[in-house]
Amino acid sequence: MKEIPKSYVRANQYVMVILTLFSILLQNVSLLALTLLIVLLPLLFGPKANITFKVAKMLIKDAYNEETEAAELQRFNQIIAASLLGIAFIVLVTTGHWFGWVLVGMVTVAASVALLGFCVGCFMYFQFKKIKYEMKK
Repeated sequence: MKEIPKSYVRANQYVMVILTLFSILLQNVSLLALTLLIVLLPLLFGPKANITFKVAKMLIKDAYNEETEAAELQRFNQIIAASLLGIAFIVLVTTGHWFGWVLVGMVTVAASVALLGFCVGCFMYFQFKKIKYEMKK
């Protein structure tokens, strides 16, 4: 299983919190679109397209000698974030309904909680795998 240095994952979470929080506070759909693009690029083109990882790699020199996280979990979390941000973007562009900002807020809260030590996406992933395993019995 591929691994990602924890500092890269944390950098990604910080970027997610900052961009989503500012898009909510400023009610700026363009900033939301930028956030969505940053989340979608690695999903579409692989981890080498992750802008946040590239910047973190330049700033953090000895990242590969530290704790790591599974790339599979990072991808799962990115899929959840991309889905919520994508739906939010569509809702906000087409209707301007406040529910779009609620979805963005969910991503902000999940990334913030992850920075504090609890990964909501990881918990969901574990539950998904557990259910899948139970169904195989």
